[in-house]
Parts: sequence; structure tokens; C-alpha cells
Amino acid sequence: MARCTVTFRPANVTVEVDTEKPVEGVGLAGSLLNIASANRVEIDHPCEGVGTCGLCYVEIEAGLANLSPPLDDELEMLDQTAPNPARFRLACQAVVLGDVVCRVPS
Repeated sequence: MARCTVTFRPANVTVEVDTEKPVEGVGLAGSLLNIASANRVEIDHPCEGVGTCGLCYVEIEAGLANLSPPLDDELEMLDQTAPNPARFRLACQAVVLGDVVCRVPS
């Protein structure tokens, strides 16, 4: 079992995640969006987690290397929507591989 923690700020919700049993839902299995939704942390996602709206971006405060690598489509979307694309990920596309701290924009 590979366990890690994900912290969502500013709600200060920290959850333990088993990366070998990814949380299903909208977006990719084990994504920040699925973990947030399963733990009642709200992240805007009008496209239902398919990565086309760009509104579920979150700032990664720690653990950027502990997320799946972004694909070109995600990077293009972040360039259009995120204030600083290098520090942000789409929650629906970022699959958790280790400890992460992220900030959900208000």
C-alpha cells in the first residue's frame, strides 16, 4: 500500500490517500479533483473533469513532483487560464503519486 497525504488550502483539509486504490469520480482516477470531491472540498469544474474548461486549476504549494506529468493539452489550457502556469495544475488532470499541498482559488 502506498499512502500519502493531500492538503487542500485554504480549507485546511488533509486527507490520506492510497495511490494503489485511486479515488474514482470525475476527471482522471486518483486526480486532485476526485480526492477533493470525495472529501467535500469544492473545486469549480463545469466541464465535468474532462480538462476542457480550465477552471479547476489549483496552485501547487508543495509536491509538484508528486503529481503525474502534465500533458500538452493541460499545459495549453493552463497558459490560457492560470495566473502562473508553472505553479498550477488542472485538478482533474493531476493524478496524485505522493504528498501534495495545493491551494484552491476562491
